[in-house]
Amino acid sequence: MKDKRIKNTLRNYAIPEISDSLIDDTVRLAKGEFERIGIKYKMSFREILVGQIKYISPYLWVIQATLLLIVSGFLLISNSTQNVYQSVIATLSVSSPIIALVVIPELAKSFNHHVWEMEATCKFNLQKLIAIRLMIIGTLDLFAITIMVIITSAFYELSLINVILYILVPFNLASSIYLTILRRIRGNSATIICLTAGIFMALGVGILAVYSELFTLTSTFIWITLFIISTAVLAYEIMNMFKSFQEGEKLEWNLR
Repeated sequence: MKDKRIKNTLRNYAIPEISDSLIDDTVRLAKGEFERIGIKYKMSFREILVGQIKYISPYLWVIQATLLLIVSGFLLISNSTQNVYQSVIATLSVSSPIIALVVIPELAKSFNHHVWEMEATCKFNLQKLIAIRLMIIGTLDLFAITIMVIITSAFYELSLINVILYILVPFNLASSIYLTILRRIRGNSATIICLTAGIFMALGVGILAVYSELFTLTSTFIWITLFIISTAVLAYEIMNMFKSFQEGEKLEWNLR
């Protein structure tokens, strides 16, 4: 019924005629404006990167900083717990899915606000914009992870490799699941499902770290193997996302 009403409205709409002189005047004014403000047709990667940083919501930086302070606080007070090692490992592993989760609304906002079509017609294609946003967000995540690693290494006698693995393995797995959800689920519900999945993953990892000795006693070799597998899965999901752009799908799963 709605489609029929739209078609009837479009059928009755008459496009006004525009004279050639008005078109020429518009082109002349546009050229004059381009020359006045000095628009460059080519931009360096640095300029594109800085331009995209401006579009990142300030709430993302605030939430990420707040989360980092909270996690750092838990790491510092872990020294007063009965099982220091288990407490530190649980804090690191639980925080990883949450760190990856914080950026999901920012990554999906073009689709949730239905502006991806406009972005796709801009100077830089949507694939490049999403890639740059992933780079910015990934750098932010790595910064947070680095701070956690530094704090843990400075206050506790833990292997640096083990600390990194306890953070990155859950982080990679969580990120892969989030990207899979964003690629398959439509609309705003994708973000909600990602939030729900992230909470359950954090709880699951926390329970394993606290109540299962297998989690903390697993050999470094197995953790390295899990890291390689999780990294490969994450790379696969990222490639699938960009492949959907290249095939012209333009992530229509998020249109509704």
